[in-house]
Amino acid sequence: MKATQILAGRRESALLAFPSVRRMADILAKRCREPSWVRTSVASLDRFRATTGYADLELLLERARADPPVAEQSLLSFASAFADQTADQVSALAMGAKIWFRLNGVHVTWRPLSGRATSSTLSSRNPQSCDHLILLALIGSGLHVAELLRLSKGDVGSLDAEGQLIQDMEADPLAVRYTPRRGKPRERITFLTYATRCALLAANPPAATAALTAPLIASGTGVRVNSSSVRRARERSQALIRIGSDVNVTLCRTTGDFFREWGLPGSRFTGPEDLNLEDYI
Repeated sequence: MKATQILAGRRESALLAFPSVRRMADILAKRCREPSWVRTSVASLDRFRATTGYADLELLLERARADPPVAEQSLLSFASAFADQTADQVSALAMGAKIWFRLNGVHVTWRPLSGRATSSTLSSRNPQSCDHLILLALIGSGLHVAELLRLSKGDVGSLDAEGQLIQDMEADPLAVRYTPRRGKPRERITFLTYATRCALLAANPPAATAALTAPLIASGTGVRVNSSSVRRARERSQALIRIGSDVNVTLCRTTGDFFREWGLPGSRFTGPEDLNLEDYI
């Protein structure tokens, strides 16, 4: 699917008028199986543009190419506007700008910018366990379990100007390259969440990341994924889906019950029907 189709009808589609944004969107549309990454990246870049005041992205890019610290400073300025947010929120907000700079030839650093530290929202007795890592990595990435388990430590990192992977376990955002076996084999990229990145780094200390051919999902040195790990991850995933569904059903029923008792919105309004607008100006 083309970038113009993915962004059709969305406000941020106006950014495609910038050649550099169109380039980013086209590369992501070609390299990512999930079109959501195009929407996410362009939308967060739009937020970066509005927050930093760089209305002309092409001008900023020209300045950054001539003086790379300009790009780094713009990212720091953007992050400072969200200093009260959590680190994972800042990471998500800065994602589009980081990808945009990289895919247009400005080699900005892909590392966390700022934000409050938080614990994982998916608690676990052992946050470095294989089933915990599997569950985190599947959230939002669009990966299938089999695709995830085939990944090695050399399959994650940042991106170069052509959207090819640069191996780097500590990159933020953390890109992943994989080759689906369904349909025509073709290398794709996706991204892992900030929480997944942190969990992977905790499970893979620097000394353990040297072997880039080692499995990405492992719990400590020599501890690999087994069928029990996959089963537990699937059980937890299904439990989360059930809980979310139950909450949604309960909320809908409660809202419906309320309006059945109360009546339509405004039906109990007892004030004057005609208001003199001049009294409120």
